[in-house]
Amino acid sequence: MRPIALTSLASLLALAISCSSSGAGQTNRPATIDAFVKSYVASINSRDVAANRSLWQTKSLACVNSDSSQFYDRAFKVNSRHGIPTDYKFTAKPIGPDEKLGFEGYAIFPVRPTQEIQIDYTQGQENSGTVILWLAQEGKGWAEVFPCATAETLQNFKAKLTEINANEEKTKALVDALQDPLRSELIALLRQGKYSTAATHFAEATKQDRTTAMFVIDELEYRLETDQRPK
Repeated sequence: MRPIALTSLASLLALAISCSSSGAGQTNRPATIDAFVKSYVASINSRDVAANRSLWQTKSLACVNSDSSQFYDRAFKVNSRHGIPTDYKFTAKPIGPDEKLGFEGYAIFPVRPTQEIQIDYTQGQENSGTVILWLAQEGKGWAEVFPCATAETLQNFKAKLTEINANEEKTKALVDALQDPLRSELIALLRQGKYSTAATHFAEATKQDRTTAMFVIDELEYRLETDQRPK
């Protein structure tokens, strides 16, 4: 099973990654939560940064500037690596006025959200994902309240960026070096939705550690999905 992907700042920080610099002005907001979720999924599946940013609450957008753009750029890049299947399910839960929001010391919500949205999906036998979003009404519709990273969080991210980039290049090089029959075997497993099995097979065949194997399989899956997406 692929690790559950939470579109929350906490999970992005845990992966040392993070969401987009393309700012959009306030637009017509989705009138219902169902319409919002459909727009969100469409923006992820099309890897459309501008469409995704148009769903952000105005004060969340204001947190993206020249100093923080790399941090937010990486979030969207990672969040949109893998599409969300059309048979996803979502739930909406009201957030009470005294309910703790989390991220203390790492990020702040520029506006208090009133709804927590959880999108769940499965893809194949072993792939599953969960996306968490926080919404508030703005104007006549709904907008995503994305937590704004603190100055310390941004500083820590920048300090790790060289290491993050180096690890990404290492992963890409390992994928580039894949040869048949191993490459074909891994692709066959991914097409069956067997992400975890593919990672295990790669680790055993190459003597790489499990973490490296998972990054390699994620990159290979990303390339396969990219080839299949409309140009």
